[in-house]
Amino acid sequence: MPQPAPPPARFPFWTEEKLRIADTDMNGHINNGAIGAFCEAGRAEVLHEIAGPPPGRAVAMAVARVEIDYLRELHYPGRVRIGTAAVRIGSSSFTLEQGLYSGEACFAAARSVMVVMDHATRRPVPIPAALREALARLEPIA
Repeated sequence: MPQPAPPPARFPFWTEEKLRIADTDMNGHINNGAIGAFCEAGRAEVLHEIAGPPPGRAVAMAVARVEIDYLRELHYPGRVRIGTAAVRIGSSSFTLEQGLYSGEACFAAARSVMVVMDHATRRPVPIPAALREALARLEPIA
């Protein structure tokens, strides 16, 4: 059962994407795959902000799980605002929560589990202190 739409005030980090005609499906609304791509764009931007570009990061990060609740239809044209918060910080993984908004209306909510890995071995490693501190600053506001 989908959770209630998160309020925009919950999210400490925001990014924005433009809807494209190519994001629509044969029903005339924005396709679920495009919504997944908006989530990915929000994750990529927040991780770039707190950990730098992937080649220079102390650790690698990979998506282990993504859950998306589709709460309402969205139609072209327009813009999407993606709010992101870190809702759980474990020993070698963390969970990001996102709300996707058109205006003030939340049309999708997502949770993504990210695993922190060693670049060479591709095995999970403890979250470095600097990354842990940056994630803590992304805790939900409300």
